[in-house]
Order: sequence, then C-alpha cells, then structure tokens
Amino acid sequence: MIERATLIRVDRKATSGRTGPLIAECETPGGATVEVFCKLSVGCEEGVIHLAREVVAACLAADLGLPVPKPYLIDIPPDLSATVSDPDIARRLATSCPVAFGSTKVPNQFTAWMTGNRIHAPLLPMAAAVLLFDGIIQNPDRRDGNPNCLIRSDDIRIIDHELCFAHRLMLGWKAPWVLGGLQSLAQPGHHIFFPQLRQREIDHAPLAAAWSRLPDARLQAYERAIPPDWAAATADVSSAVKLIADARDKIGDCIAEIRRILA
Repeated sequence: MIERATLIRVDRKATSGRTGPLIAECETPGGATVEVFCKLSVGCEEGVIHLAREVVAACLAADLGLPVPKPYLIDIPPDLSATVSDPDIARRLATSCPVAFGSTKVPNQFTAWMTGNRIHAPLLPMAAAVLLFDGIIQNPDRRDGNPNCLIRSDDIRIIDHELCFAHRLMLGWKAPWVLGGLQSLAQPGHHIFFPQLRQREIDHAPLAAAWSRLPDARLQAYERAIPPDWAAATADVSSAVKLIADARDKIGDCIAEIRRILA
C-alpha cells in the first residue's frame, strides 16, 4: 500500500511549508536511495494525526489517478539526530515520532502555481478531478496564496494534505453530496482552479467512474497502512475512510453539487 524507507541523511530545511519539512535522503528496503520531503510529527499542529491524513489522502489520490508524489513511511533511526549539525533539526528528529511521512521530491523544473497560470485544454480534466477530490476530502488548502500545487507546462503535482478530513470536528458541517456541501469551493480565493473551471464544458463521467471503482478492501487497506506508532490518529483515519466510502457511494450527488457551483 505504502512503501517504507529509512532516513539516512538530512540535507536542509525546505524553503517553504508550515510544518517545517526537511529535504532528506532515504534508503528503501531494496537498497535504493530516494530524495524526499520529510514531515515530522513535531512541526505538525496535530502531530501524527496530520501525518496519517497525508497517508490516506496520498493513497486515495494515487488510486484515483491524481498526480501526487510517491508517498513513504519514513523510519527515523534513533541515533540519526546526533549526526545532524543544525541544532533545531537535531532536536526535532530526537523528539518526533520515530515514523515520519515523506514524499518524493518533485523535480526542480516544477514551480509553484501562480495566479496567472492558465488551465489549458490538456489540463482541464485533471484540474476538474482535483477540484472534486479536494471538495470530497474537505481540503481547505489549495487556495490563493498557498496553492499546494506545482506545475510544469500542463503537468501538475498536488501536495500537502495534512489539513483535510477534519470534518468530524466542524460544527454545522455539510457532506459533499448534499445541497450546499461544496459551496465553500466557490468562495473567492478558496480554490485555485475554481474560477477557471466555472462554466467550462467538463466531462465528469470519468471522475464518477474512478470513484465508483474504489473497492471496500482498498479503503480498508488505507487504515491498515497507518503504523502502530500513529495510534493517536485511529479515530481520524476511520472517519476519513468512512467519508471516502460514503462519497463513493453517493458520487453522483457529489458531482451534481460540483456542477451546481460551477454553473
């Protein structure tokens, strides 16, 4: 479901990211090395809960064919912090949960989405898929000023999903398949793709098919992918998986709500 790797070297702090991710090198069980963005529990407002939300979102996105960097569960050796010269990084490594979340570093040719970027015809289906995905998983963080989307020509990567699946804590929350459940996406600046998708001809049938094909066994595997070290996230993960299953079963209504706000 999600590959594990071992942190072997920390290069530096990333230049952006509210959670203070690290750019680091990991080794896979097969002996390959991979450069990753590594998120530690220390730095995440809700600790391992945010890491678990990242795992569920990354697994779901991959199953839907969305462009997410490959995710990893990253084991932090207990003696690694002693080899790091930066005292802040060393402290965070020593005090974080020994399992972190990582994703492959996107090539330097990708740049952050900017307000002036356009959704040309080749990107239209993927942008529509991402908007639906973000609406269903209740992701508030693909917005102007913090797009969490990288682009190279008409190729994109979507990143940073630690704030999604917080719906069970929201007063007055509306499910994405009910009238008004996705209205927040239409708020000015709330989603980078919404303004350019409005009143466009979008074929939502492939999106409905992708969601409908998600089997229960696969969703259950998302829960099993969460390591025991993240036990504090159990209730949040169960809530996330239930939301995904319910949205899958009501995907026609979710798409009807998307079409309503885009009309």
